[in-house]
Amino acid sequence: MTRTLLLAAFLALQQPKAYRLPATDLKEPVIWGSVCEVPGGPSLAFGGEDQRADDGNPHTRIKADGAWKAIDAELRAKNPDQKAHERCLKALELQKEIEAHARTRFFDGEPVDLSGEKLVLKMLEDLMMAFPEGPRSSRLGFARALTEDLLKGGIESLAEGAARSSIEEAAEAFDAEPPPRALSPIAYDEKTRLFVIFGGDHLDYLTNDTWVFDPQKRAWSKRWPQIRPAPRANHRLTAVDGKIILSGGYTYTSSTDYVGGQYRDVGGGDWTYDLATDVWTGGEGTNVTRVYRTGRLSPEHYVKGPKPDRDAFGKVLAELPANTWVRTQPPQLPALNRDWGTAVLDLDHDLILRWSGGHSAHGGTDVLEYHLKTNRWELCYPVEFPLGQLYSNTEYPEGVNFNRRPWVTGHTYQNYGYDPPAKKMIFTGRHSDSHVYDPALGDWTGRFAKPPGMVYGSCFYTLTLTPTPQGLVCWTESGRIFQFEKGAWIERKLSGDRLPGAVVDHSTVFQDSQRNRLLFARKPYGEKVPFTGELYALDLGSWSVSTLAPAGKEAAAAIPYLCQIRYDAQNDLGLVGGTLPPGPDGVRRTPAYDPAGNRWVSLRISGDDPSGKSGRNVSLGLMYDAKRNLFWAVDTQSQVFVLRLEPKTADLQPL
Repeated sequence: MTRTLLLAAFLALQQPKAYRLPATDLKEPVIWGSVCEVPGGPSLAFGGEDQRADDGNPHTRIKADGAWKAIDAELRAKNPDQKAHERCLKALELQKEIEAHARTRFFDGEPVDLSGEKLVLKMLEDLMMAFPEGPRSSRLGFARALTEDLLKGGIESLAEGAARSSIEEAAEAFDAEPPPRALSPIAYDEKTRLFVIFGGDHLDYLTNDTWVFDPQKRAWSKRWPQIRPAPRANHRLTAVDGKIILSGGYTYTSSTDYVGGQYRDVGGGDWTYDLATDVWTGGEGTNVTRVYRTGRLSPEHYVKGPKPDRDAFGKVLAELPANTWVRTQPPQLPALNRDWGTAVLDLDHDLILRWSGGHSAHGGTDVLEYHLKTNRWELCYPVEFPLGQLYSNTEYPEGVNFNRRPWVTGHTYQNYGYDPPAKKMIFTGRHSDSHVYDPALGDWTGRFAKPPGMVYGSCFYTLTLTPTPQGLVCWTESGRIFQFEKGAWIERKLSGDRLPGAVVDHSTVFQDSQRNRLLFARKPYGEKVPFTGELYALDLGSWSVSTLAPAGKEAAAAIPYLCQIRYDAQNDLGLVGGTLPPGPDGVRRTPAYDPAGNRWVSLRISGDDPSGKSGRNVSLGLMYDAKRNLFWAVDTQSQVFVLRLEPKTADLQPL
């Protein structure tokens, strides 16, 4: 073997072991949890995500009369610090609101206002007075110090999330049970008759806290060792005569590669924990209590670079050439790829909201926010990934995770939309529930049950939403129509012609606001069956359906992709998100629907077309901005494109 090959082999041996976590059986109500049953003795189950629970947490469970029973209510009832825990949670909610407001001002190019932080400081000060000594008081003091630093450090300190994390940890110190976690094993020590857990994956961070459960007292206690092993999950714990042996586990890689490995061996050798002395011994210890993903998977990344400048970007938009797609080139692009979806416009907050991924793409819970005023992307909270399900086609967990956020579905296509009356984004792709995202807070805030007509196995493929001033409208695979009204989906009874159902890949709906109607475009699934060119009109006053046979409908069979048509109210034109095959001059023209003439037309639009070289982009998000009279588009790599359409100078021709 040559010296070069020997060196390569040596370096390969030095690389940390990559983890590819196995897929999880999603038919089980609780996934990623741990169970420890002692033959002839006590039992304990803890950790994992409960896919049916409102908070995603199965809580502490013991076995009684052969059945597992949750005892969290009992634990809270006898916890002397429960009120302090609840006060910390109130401080945390206030902190989140203050941070969201500050982030919005920063990304909109306005001065950041952190005056509300003084309210959080006062709440933490009051708690410190109640606990003048001990490790919990130290945690509160640390949280208070970081919150004070936030006032000095500005947006950079805020984006790090240290203050919020410290308040979370202060709340945990007062709680009746450990915070939820995944892939965190449980060990039972026969000498002390105690259960022990260490670390685990909170899905947005790894932790290295140590907790002990006494089955006789039915109570948890948090331990406070000065030195700890590095945060990790999926490790092994073995109890031996009053000591706990820790080995293995993974940490994050923060990879942004296509279907890249997100986990690797944490390394560092074995550790031993002495239950009597509360001491960890082993390799090199750490005072770090949490490990988050870094780089483009961290909110901190997006405040870097030049300060957002609304005047400079406003000038760029004002000087856009007509009929030319222009790439805006945001300074910080998100990762990973966001395939199989759309993007929706929120003009109340001047945002593009991007909730796409699944399949072989990004599989997190985060909604990307693009600020229209300054050409900046924002990631509002650290990325969370579903363990063992990442990059799967349709196998993503149901329910909500530990932060009460839903997982993306295998595809999102057009199953989410912005609801103008509620000023919220609604996601309908989950089997039984709709989930609510609040752009002002930058987080998911709740869920509610869908009506039976919107509940079916492939709903994430075909539920197709579009906004109207009266509320979002949803079109189903069976041709039923539901409207979002006062927090619920209401089915509308249709008359007239039969409305066909939405189809995966090749259906879309948009509002023709000048005629108070919805227009539906649809072709059968697959490439061999062409588009007929017909449209279906739904009158929003009478809910009557009529079939339209536009002029040029035979030529409309050449439209390569029917997942995006967006209506330009000022020019009274529905622009298709795709381009036609090249003509004799080699130009790919853009098809559109002319409602006034009930005809298909095409336009000559140049520039950096987001539909790509083939004229078909399955990950395109196309939107019309009535406030600025502009079209926006987003692709899978979060590149942003903008177009000022001027039909009179775009060589508009019948199709």
